[in-house]
Amino acid sequence: MNLAGALVYWVIIAIWLAVLITVAVAYYKNPRTFGGTRLLLIVVGIDTARNVIENFYFGLYWGAQYGVFSASLIPVLGKPYLLIIPKIINVLAASLVIGLLLLRWLPMALRERKIAESEIRQTSEALAQEMEEHRRLFETSVDIIIVTDSDRVITRISRSCAALLGYEPAEMTGRYGGEFVAAANTETLRNELILCRQGEAIRNFQCDLIHKNGSLVPVALTGVWSDQAQRFFMIGRDMTEQKAVEKKLTDLAHFDQLTKLPNRISLLNDLNDPERKNANAVVAMFDLDGFKDVNDTLGHLVGDKLLTEVARRMAALVPDNGRMYRLGGDEFVFVIPDSRDPMIATSIADTILKSLEQRFEIDGHRIYIGASAGIVFAPADGTDADDLIANADLALYEAKASGGRKYRLFARTMRAKAKARHEMEGEIRRAFSENEFVLHFQPQIQLSDGAVVGAEALLRWQHPQKGLLAPAAFIDALAQSPTALEVGNWILQNACATGEAWRAMGLPVRMSVNLFPAQFHDEIISAQVDAALKTSGLPPELLEIEITENIALNNDDTKIVALHALRARGVGLAFDDFGTGHASLSCVRRYPLTRIKIDRSFIQNIDSNSSAEETAVASSIIAMAHHLGLSVTAEGVETASQAAFLQSKGCHEVQGYFYARPLPKEKFEQFLGEWPTKRRIA
Repeated sequence: MNLAGALVYWVIIAIWLAVLITVAVAYYKNPRTFGGTRLLLIVVGIDTARNVIENFYFGLYWGAQYGVFSASLIPVLGKPYLLIIPKIINVLAASLVIGLLLLRWLPMALRERKIAESEIRQTSEALAQEMEEHRRLFETSVDIIIVTDSDRVITRISRSCAALLGYEPAEMTGRYGGEFVAAANTETLRNELILCRQGEAIRNFQCDLIHKNGSLVPVALTGVWSDQAQRFFMIGRDMTEQKAVEKKLTDLAHFDQLTKLPNRISLLNDLNDPERKNANAVVAMFDLDGFKDVNDTLGHLVGDKLLTEVARRMAALVPDNGRMYRLGGDEFVFVIPDSRDPMIATSIADTILKSLEQRFEIDGHRIYIGASAGIVFAPADGTDADDLIANADLALYEAKASGGRKYRLFARTMRAKAKARHEMEGEIRRAFSENEFVLHFQPQIQLSDGAVVGAEALLRWQHPQKGLLAPAAFIDALAQSPTALEVGNWILQNACATGEAWRAMGLPVRMSVNLFPAQFHDEIISAQVDAALKTSGLPPELLEIEITENIALNNDDTKIVALHALRARGVGLAFDDFGTGHASLSCVRRYPLTRIKIDRSFIQNIDSNSSAEETAVASSIIAMAHHLGLSVTAEGVETASQAAFLQSKGCHEVQGYFYARPLPKEKFEQFLGEWPTKRRIA
């Protein structure tokens, strides 16, 4: 052995020390992670100590032999008993290692084996449980589970197919899956499966499967493709209930739940359909006359039943290619596509209006209503829903403003009139708030003795710029405005107060008052008349309410009951402008009237040379009133010959310019004081 060989021992010592230091540092840095190899650290430590001692001995001995260390070490280290010490140390170290292995490693190994076996057992049990759960899921799933091969042949299917499709699993297994898909969905599903094989999962694909009885079952398919198994795995969920819910929600959104007619949303969708842009169509909007009275007096339940019956009548009269809608409340619309013939549109509208004038029998109530209609033509009167509905509404307003129960075709001038009306309504509200309305009174003369027995209260507007305005300039707009109810009540209060003031002066005259249609509701008219009489103190027999044809046309039972109650209290009821409309004869027996007022149009052409034919209408009205026990007042008397004729036919009272124009309160009082000296008797 040479010097290099002697140095090897010292290299070995360094290496073993490096190993020991490395293991020790690792243990020090992370004892928890390194705790599993503590036994290794002990074994390495023992072996390192053994190697260091053994190699240290031989390193010194051979180093002394070659002059690295003192030669005096040779005799000491060369003794035989010292040479045996490293061997003994090797044996002891080996024994110690074996003992440690037996005492520590073997139990640890056994423990780890038990742990490993336990983990294997738990994993096996979990896998078995998972497989059992998969089996149960496959057999008990409410959703249908389908497994097909790459050619879409069914290789396995869950038992739920029996409940969903009427087939047992054996009947479907081995068959091509496309056999059970509705033809309308086959191509789309094929494309979905192609994408699925490319890695895109199928998610809630809506399609119809064919039931064994031939019916279609809506399902939502979700599935994946497995490259490893070369299978499609799909789950199909029955969508029957969800489709039913969706249909119900669609019906709620697009159909009126009371009448079952399409609603406003459906109308807007149909009129705004891009495929029908600029296409011909007739659009007619209807609004019921008198429906609010039914709701207010008979209740909403009767009102709902009435709307249902109205919808049934109207829908039955719309052509097969047309469609009826309910916009809400008492508004209805019909649309006839591909038509622009005014004759067809007006004929249908007229038929519907006449049908609605027929009596309704609802829960034992006889109800009479009417309707008005506005008609537009697309695309001339509008190309979208907003324009068509707005213009139809303008035409409808014109129909109602002209008396109701009729139709009007839209004209461009209506828009300008609507703007003016809107401005007029603002002016009317301002005028009322600033007390610009005043009452004038026209005397009513008894022909038998020329006495002033009554006065008709007539509204005037003292406009700050235009001066005194007669009713013709504003009364129609006022009657249609929201202010009508307030103004009408003001007229009633002031007329009664004036009548009572005259009575207190020893000038008792009957006060005739014209009310607006808005006041002719059971609760409103009763409350307003009661309040006016109570506040003023005027006896009921000195108050007379005049009914116009617009009011009489809405001759439902509720309004008649209210008027009967007023008549029972002693309030008089006069039919104004009698003979000018078709409602006159039909309503004269229905209402508890006390008086008929002959319209001025039947008087103005009468003179001393009038023929029997020219005076026939006036004569007939007077004769009819006598037979019915009603008083008669003729309006518009302007000449002595007219007064003489009326007296000769038995007319009770007259009013007109021949006697006096409508006068302010103070001048009327002056007239009453002067009249006895200049009364005119025909």
